[in-house]
Amino acid sequence: MAWTNINLADVSTQLELIPQGTYTFELSPGAKFDEKGNLRVSATIVNDGEFTGKRVFFSYPDPESISGKTGKLNSWSATALKRFTEALGADYQPGESPDALLNRVAGAHFQTAITHTAPTEQYPNASVNVNIFNMKPAA
Repeated sequence: MAWTNINLADVSTQLELIPQGTYTFELSPGAKFDEKGNLRVSATIVNDGEFTGKRVFFSYPDPESISGKTGKLNSWSATALKRFTEALGADYQPGESPDALLNRVAGAHFQTAITHTAPTEQYPNASVNVNIFNMKPAA
C-alpha cells in the first residue's frame, strides 16, 4: 500500500485500546536505546483472542537520569529491567548490553498487566500502559 492510495479524510483517529487485564506477550526483536538513553522495547500479545498479534511498546529510563516528575534518580529502572530479564529466563553474559541481551532472547514469552491512562487536557487520547514493575514468566 502506498501513501498515494490513502485518503486521510477516511482515516479514523479513534484508537482501539487493548482492554485492561493480564496478557501473555512475546518479546519482539529491535530493543534499542533512544537519544536520551531510554531502553525502548516492544512485545506482541500471544494467545489472547482478538488481541493476539497486537504490539505494545514500553521503555526503561536511563537509571542515572533524573525523573521529571519526582526530581529523583530513575535507579528503579535497573531493578525493573533485571526483574524482566529474570521473567524471560535470560542469563546476562559478561559485557553484554541490555539491548543486546533483550534482542538475543527475542521470542521469549512473559506475562504482565495492561492498564490505561485516562485522557488529560495535555494528552486527549487514553493510552495503554505495560506494567514493567511486575512481569512474570509465561505459564
